[in-house]
Amino acid sequence: MIKITLKGGTVREYENGVCGYEIAASIGAGLAKSACAVEVDGVPTDLRTPINNDCELSILTFDDEYGRRA
Repeated sequence: MIKITLKGGTVREYENGVCGYEIAASIGAGLAKSACAVEVDGVPTDLRTPINNDCELSILTFDDEYGRRA
């Protein structure tokens, strides 16, 4: 299990290899629908990239600069 720290300091545990889309979906269907990308430890990445280590994660939507570019 890995620990994902979300914006606001909430920590959730997930299986190794979880992707950003799955994390967004576990938070809510609306967030999963509006997610464009994720930021893992400050590095923007694709929603399908597997996450295998503890990290800080932000879910980016069209309202975020990188989310618009994604």
